[in-house]
Amino acid sequence: MSVVPLRIAAISLHTSPLEEPGGADASGMNVVVLEQARALARLGHEIDLFTRRRDPDAPAVVEVEAGIRLHHLDAGPARPIAKSAMEQAIGPFRDALGSALAEGSYDLVHSHHWFSGVAALPVACELGLPHLQSFHSVAAPDGSEGLDAGEPAESVGRIPGERFVAQGSDLVVAVSEAEARTVAERYGVPGDRLTVVRPGVDVDRFRPCDDVDARRERPTLLFTARLQPLKAPDLALEVLAHLDPDLGARLVLAGGVSQDFEDYLAELQDRARELGLEDRVEFVGSLGRDELAEAMRCAGALLLTSWSETFGLVALEAQASGTPVIAWRCAGGVQEAVGPEGVVLGSRDPDVWAEAVQNLLADADTYASAVRSAREFAASRTWDAAAETLSALYTSVLDTDPVVGGTA
Repeated sequence: MSVVPLRIAAISLHTSPLEEPGGADASGMNVVVLEQARALARLGHEIDLFTRRRDPDAPAVVEVEAGIRLHHLDAGPARPIAKSAMEQAIGPFRDALGSALAEGSYDLVHSHHWFSGVAALPVACELGLPHLQSFHSVAAPDGSEGLDAGEPAESVGRIPGERFVAQGSDLVVAVSEAEARTVAERYGVPGDRLTVVRPGVDVDRFRPCDDVDARRERPTLLFTARLQPLKAPDLALEVLAHLDPDLGARLVLAGGVSQDFEDYLAELQDRARELGLEDRVEFVGSLGRDELAEAMRCAGALLLTSWSETFGLVALEAQASGTPVIAWRCAGGVQEAVGPEGVVLGSRDPDVWAEAVQNLLADADTYASAVRSAREFAASRTWDAAAETLSALYTSVLDTDPVVGGTA
């Protein structure tokens, strides 16, 4: 594919793209931002990533790899800040970003998460640069009673902030059709300023193991996400408790705890004890990418229990590892991330989930077919293909008149 090289500013205010997902406030968004940058760089683009400094000793600029640099900008205290308190960093970050972008020759700005967009959109407008916005999660509406409506707003400025960047950006790039529908319905973004670029997967890192039977017999079930109520690791515990003991299943819970949910790990550990699962549950904390890939290829199945996901990147990574996925149907874009032989349930009853697990593992031929299908589905979703789509979108935005943004 022939492309005109661009200089792109990618903004990730509250979390560095180099942070491992699953710990604190790092998530699948970190993976998407970094892997998209890598794939764009392979096409010949130059990408400068901008994030808030949270370590006083971090260098001002990190040369990530050819074509990619990471800039640490001073905005508030140089330490981790809970997402619920992150609004205090938006103004200082905007000021630092304005100085940084004015010194470069950037073609466009692509913000990730609403914190980033609220900081970057006014800067882009001032400099006459197109601004693209990706949310990666959209706040539940005010007054929502259930977690299935989306991630609860961590601070009062989130919903107004999301509306500001949704309506003021030249293009909103959603990670799924489900997220695009949510943005359109809640913030009135017209279809010509809303598009979808689904995440990809590294099929070399996430690959199947050779011994399928070992994964099916006395299986390990895997849950991987930040440990918070939205991700529902408590349901994974309940599922394990409802499985036939003769199955000999174990559960690995992989993920860190953010500052806003510091007590949640202890609650989960207490619940595991109440259910008599202490010897069959392992809390392993946040895993590095290679560690996660190893855990996925060794697991019998991935339990994706989240109340809401804009896409569900871990489902794609699990399938690339040949690991069948069992997920909840109502979790936003999850159905777009699960292949034809994945199990997507319309119930959160742990008995229903336990039955699905047992049915998946009961027959060797059925399980082997699910493993093959999972890998084939994931192998069609590459980061390079996603980057080619994104690159074409960048070019199209540069060829059109910019949207008039605003201030916040």
